[in-house]
Amino acid sequence: MRTRPMLLLVGATVAGVLLAGPAVAQTPPQDLRQHFRTADKNGDGKLDREEFHVRIVEIFYFRDATRRGYLIREQIDNASDAAFRAADTNGDARLSLTEFVNARHQDFDAADINRDGVLSFEEVEVYVKVRR
Repeated sequence: MRTRPMLLLVGATVAGVLLAGPAVAQTPPQDLRQHFRTADKNGDGKLDREEFHVRIVEIFYFRDATRRGYLIREQIDNASDAAFRAADTNGDARLSLTEFVNARHQDFDAADINRDGVLSFEEVEVYVKVRR
């Protein structure tokens, strides 16, 4: 049985989508809020799937500093080996953009507590706390 892909790859939280840098677990709440605002492109206080997707792609390319078109385990500092393997659907020890995006969208769904198709800051904050 396969585990759910990447729940979650960065700091084990949706907040990983908001943060391109170090571990989310050490991120103070005010920093999490600022990163949330940065991802909230239209400023409505929510992350819709499109905004979330844009941020996922930004993070993928930020982490792919060598521009190889994939990420290896070491480029995702807080992912467990099991989470990385689950996200690596073709088993090549690399995450393509598609694999990375697909796993992260599963995170979106898990964090969307009220199933309204958008993430509020509160949903992200709860998800971060639960996954720490």
